[in-house]
Order: sequence, then C-alpha cells, then structure tokens
Amino acid sequence: MSSVDSARLDQERELERERILDALQTPADRVRAVLDVPLNLLAGICLVFMVTFLNLINLQVDKDVVALDPQVLVKLMVIAGAGLYGIIGAMEDLRIRRILFSFPVFLVVILAGFYFLSSFTSIKKEHSLVSTIALLSVLLMTVTAMMQLGLVRFVTTVFHAMSLFVVLSWVVYFVWPEVGVFMEPITDGEFTQRMSGLAHSNTLGQYAGLTVIVGVALYHFYGQRSTWRLIVIGLAVGALLASLSRTSAAATVAGLMVMYHRSLFTVGNRKWFIIGAMLLLPVLLLVATQMDVGELIAEKMTIVSKSGDADELTSATGRAEIWQYSMLLISKQPLTGYGAATSKYFLEDYSMYTHNLLLNIAFSTGVFGGLVGLVMILHQAAWAVRRPHVVTSAVIVFILINGLFENVMFSIITGMPTLLWIMSMAWFQVREFNGGEESVKPLSLGDCLV
Repeated sequence: MSSVDSARLDQERELERERILDALQTPADRVRAVLDVPLNLLAGICLVFMVTFLNLINLQVDKDVVALDPQVLVKLMVIAGAGLYGIIGAMEDLRIRRILFSFPVFLVVILAGFYFLSSFTSIKKEHSLVSTIALLSVLLMTVTAMMQLGLVRFVTTVFHAMSLFVVLSWVVYFVWPEVGVFMEPITDGEFTQRMSGLAHSNTLGQYAGLTVIVGVALYHFYGQRSTWRLIVIGLAVGALLASLSRTSAAATVAGLMVMYHRSLFTVGNRKWFIIGAMLLLPVLLLVATQMDVGELIAEKMTIVSKSGDADELTSATGRAEIWQYSMLLISKQPLTGYGAATSKYFLEDYSMYTHNLLLNIAFSTGVFGGLVGLVMILHQAAWAVRRPHVVTSAVIVFILINGLFENVMFSIITGMPTLLWIMSMAWFQVREFNGGEESVKPLSLGDCLV
C-alpha cells in the first residue's frame, strides 16, 4: 500500500469515527451502539472484567473459610464462560495457539499439566481438578482477550475492574464492618484491626497496590488522564495503607521505581546518589561505633510491626515456621505434590497456606512442577530487567516481591494477579502479532464507548 493510499485510509477512518461520535447523541443511540459491538469484543471485555473483579472476592466473616456458597458458584460460572471464550478464540486464531505453545507462556501450560496430574492423588480430587480448570480457563481467556481487544484496552478493562473492587471495599469497610474489617490475632490474645473490604486484607493489599501501578501507568504513559482515575489511585493508596500489608506496600514502591527507572537512574541523578551515599556513610559509621546496633534495629523494627514485637518481623510474621513445615510436607510427597486447593487441610495449624509463591507451586504439584515454577519466575525476573516496560516490568516486580511472603498466584480459583502475570508473559508476542501496536483502532460504534 502506498503512502498516499495509507493517508487516505487514515483520513476515511477518522471521518468515520467523527460520524460515529456525532451519532451518539441520545440514550437510544448509545444502546444501539452497544448492540453493534462485535460479540467477541463484548464477551472479552465482560469476561476480563468479571474474572478480575469477582474471582478473589470473599464475603465470609471468617476470611480463612472457603466454602461452596453462592459467591463461589457465580465465580465458577464466570470461569466456564472464560474457558469457552478462550477455547473458541484459540480454535479460530492461529496466532493465539502459537502464543500458548511458545516460550514463555508455554511454561504456564506445562504447570497446568502438573496441576492436572496432581489432582489424581489429591485428597480433594474434585477441588483440585476445578482449580486446575480455572487456571487453564483464565490462561486461554487472557491470551485471547489480549489479541482481540488490544493491549491497552485489555489493561484498561482490568484497571476498571480493580477500581470497582477498591471502591466497593471502602463501602463494605464502612457499611458492613463485620466483613470489611479483619481482626487479626497477634500476641497474648491481642488483635490488630486491618481493612479487608471484599476479601482478606492481604488480597486487598495486592488489589490496591496493582491498582496504583496500573493506574499510574495508564495516566502517565498512555495519556488516560482524568480526575476519576486520580481519585481511584488515591483510594487505592488509602486501602493499601489501611490493609496493613507491608509486603504489598513495599512491592508497590518497588514497582513504581521500576516504572520510572529511566527518570530516577539517569546520568544526571547519579551524582546525587553518590553524594547521598557519601553523606550517609559517616552517619552509619557513627551509629555502628557508638551505639548498640542490634538494640537500635530492634527498636525501629517495632515501629512497623503489628504487635510491637521485633520478633514478628525477623520471623516474617511467623512465616519462617510455616515455610519449614511446608518444605517438610513437600519432602514426604515430592513427586506428585498434594494437589491444588488442598493446603488448608494440611496446614490448618499453620495459617492454612504456604505463604510463598514457589512453595505453593511445589506443594501443589511436587518438585518437578516446582522446578517449572522456578524457571518461570527466573525468566520473568530476567525479562523485567532485559526487556523493561512500564506495565509488565512493574507488574512482575510487584508479584515477585509479594510472592516472597504470599501465595499471590495460582489460588483456589485463579484471580487477578495470575491474569496480570500471564499478561506480562504474553505481552511482547501479542504486540508483535499486532504489528508493534499496543492498542487497536475502534472497530464499531460500541467499541468507541470502551
């Protein structure tokens, strides 16, 4: 196509867009516009939104209880729709199949295979199998939606769903405190109050942190600037602090630093880092020679602990004992693991979860599945450095830091962090198949509304 033909085509598209926007004058016009959306786009937007928003909601008063109740049934129906959408997309589009069976996304496919095999030796075979199907469904849906919606529209849809989660969490926190407030036991029969909103406090921290990261990326780097987006980011920061999730707070800061690394670590700023280090060195030497460093550190650590005891932090809030017992269990059944969604039966006296991403994978699938998980983690960590990107690198860093102390991904019913992790793995391949573009032009009247 010549440059003249290309310019004429772009002009025709712009004129068509203006005609479409002029036509959206009345509510009836807008309803017709929505009905004009291609079915695959409408399905993709709705399913990505619902999986992101719904799958990690827990409205139980006891946040550690997971039961087959109406909210779980709704999630399973959404998972079924996501799986069907993804299967149809993979059958119709060779590019989607190529992404699924190419590195690094294929690592998730292999991992899902180990989850499937481990379900046959699980003490709760039906639970493990459903959890595996949920993982496969979200994998298929995510890659299909990224191809069909375009990368920016996909991320924007995820952001809107996370925004709703954060906003409603504040509503539940104030209106329904029995659910929205989590009283976490600490020491000597004492409790600390944490905001939980629509889920466990740690899950809320993950939602809030990722909402901040994705929201800032869309606002600053993709030009989606609005007052509403700033309000949501502010609410997410508030929820992050109120959840008392130190890991998510640290991961959010790290993610934002990675996002702005080009601005922070410039040649011009390097001299200020050097000057700061030179000024800090004498202070550190003075502290080390004139004060009891161990006592000083312990005193400062009590400030950020929930219980006022420094031992809480040196043991990672008791996680060291949980990790030790989890590794003992893995050593007793190393080949097959115990199956997905079973840790609560084996770790009932140890907070019910392994509280580590890699241990969670190895516990569920065995050491071979754990090795696949380790390769996946190392690859993504290297990719965040070697192929820096404002969205994917920040998401990877956030999840990896969270994964040190929480399961984060591959939960009982696959949710938002896993979806964003898969997105980070498939991003560059989808962009390549889309001709290097991270967004696509509107395809219809309704598509302009998104």
